[in-house]
Amino acid sequence: MSKQGYIQRYLLIIRLIRNNRYISLPELIRKVEDGLAYYEDTEDVGISRRTVLRDLKEIRSGLGISIEYSRAENGYYIPDDEDQISDIERILEQYDLMTSLQAREELSTIVFPERRKPRGTEFLTPLIHAIKRSLIVEFTYVKFNNSISHTRSVMPYALKEGRGRWYLLAIEIGENVRHAGEIKSWGLDRIRDLTVTVNRFTRNPAVDPEKEFKDVVGVYSNNDLPVEEVILSFSPKGGRYNEAFPLHESQETLVDDGNEFRIRLNVKITYDFKQELLSQSDDLVVIAPEHLRKELCKVYKKALERME
Repeated sequence: MSKQGYIQRYLLIIRLIRNNRYISLPELIRKVEDGLAYYEDTEDVGISRRTVLRDLKEIRSGLGISIEYSRAENGYYIPDDEDQISDIERILEQYDLMTSLQAREELSTIVFPERRKPRGTEFLTPLIHAIKRSLIVEFTYVKFNNSISHTRSVMPYALKEGRGRWYLLAIEIGENVRHAGEIKSWGLDRIRDLTVTVNRFTRNPAVDPEKEFKDVVGVYSNNDLPVEEVILSFSPKGGRYNEAFPLHESQETLVDDGNEFRIRLNVKITYDFKQELLSQSDDLVVIAPEHLRKELCKVYKKALERME
């Protein structure tokens, strides 16, 4: 049986249990069998009670996703504290999508993925290796302004995704390093000639990348910026979009009456955050803080002057 067949079954099982709490084994088997029918060339992907039980065991042990059985409810479930889409699920789903799109040539007339090829994703595996083993990495970094590139030596701490791009969160080391000891973001698409060295570094327990970016929209943080209360008002159309795709985990709905959708956030007002607001200018009114409102007004004014 192909590896793709296993991945298809694993994903179906995880999705079904996540979306159908306390699903019984017979129902799970039936729904997995029905789900596989949507895939091309799955004649060799068998399904049985033994197959599903084996898959459940392998999902728990190999993928680290807890799937438990409730005797009281007579069904399988994922515990509440793990009921979030895991990184491994996202990777499996991307693989599933790519193999599905490549499976048939005739799909090119009905499915239109973006033509832009992702750059830098080839560095994900070596960087994860370096992060797990606390190994210093070196690379050439190309800035957007096409300034002279220099070789960087960094202590990698984590990887973060933002707006479809991957970033390395690392502390730069060496002489004449600005903001020594601080976490910086490095776009993987601008990294060249990555080398994972054999030199180990000692992680600073005071450095917490997750905490560093907790109050940030995007991938650029600034320790000098305070966390501020931001109140935004949108049209009903803009509100529906931001309800479906919240700007930040702190987002709280204040008004939703059919005429206005108003939210409150607690975030650092970074460049990325302001860019996100500018992208929604048609439907947005900044209520607070006042300095953010004035700053965006200046941007709009300059844009109008350039257009005249």
